[in-house]
Amino acid sequence: MMKTLGKMSLIMAAAALTLGLFSAAAFPFLPGEREVRALAEAYPDRIQAREPREGQWALRIGEHWYSWAEGRMLPEEERDRWEEFVPIRFYTYKRGPWSRPEPSPQQLEALKARNQAGNTDSRPRSDAFLDKLYGISSAAEAEKRMVERSFLGKRVRVHSLLTEPLGRVEGRIRAAEAQDSDLRTFVATLAQIQGFHWREIAGTARRSYHSYGSAIDIIPRSYLGRYAYWRWAFDAGVEEWWSLPENKIWQVPAAFIDAFESEGFVWGGKWLWFDRIHFEYRPEVLRLAD
Repeated sequence: MMKTLGKMSLIMAAAALTLGLFSAAAFPFLPGEREVRALAEAYPDRIQAREPREGQWALRIGEHWYSWAEGRMLPEEERDRWEEFVPIRFYTYKRGPWSRPEPSPQQLEALKARNQAGNTDSRPRSDAFLDKLYGISSAAEAEKRMVERSFLGKRVRVHSLLTEPLGRVEGRIRAAEAQDSDLRTFVATLAQIQGFHWREIAGTARRSYHSYGSAIDIIPRSYLGRYAYWRWAFDAGVEEWWSLPENKIWQVPAAFIDAFESEGFVWGGKWLWFDRIHFEYRPEVLRLAD
């Protein structure tokens, strides 16, 4: 009975919103409200509007609308096919010191099963929303959007959207170096900074954020015999790579991470599928964290 009433309420809410009888604020229970708001606030120059449409929150970029659709952010022609795609990752993210993610019993079973399957994931993601957000849908378009800049004394190609945030990150790191000898040493050991690279995420059929120029990898001269990426550990025969002792994991100074997080970047070292060289510009995720 309660499930039926809940479904009826959503249908009535959608109808009322479609007819313009109530404001969007009157229905905060519609799915995706927090995430859609965070996206709109994070990219105000790119997202022109947000409002409920047909019972779900949606965003408009140019003339195109994209619906929440259980976290997929789909164009109207794909909205009803949401089960075919994986969601865009609106993961829980915590600022500050690193703490090891603790997988639930269900996650542990899934991790072990995926290990046995070779750690591949063939599920597709709809790229329509990200393509429109970054103005990129092909390698040729991506090349035109990229800019080359200096970061910590290294050259890197990134989306023009990252130019100012990266400049502020560098300013924070340089200021912190004056009081932090460990940070100075760490920065001095970096061999290169990698940004734009048109490719898929390893082990998947999904386009990497590097393809949009919205992520960078920091590459040191040496990892000191430690693992910086979960797949490197798995490929080396570490079955339970998610529980590696801390002395086996490559370390990044807290001040370095804080500088990125302060300017809208998430650090891959905090993911369960850890990627400690990876920083990704996701200001909407930081807004949700706050």
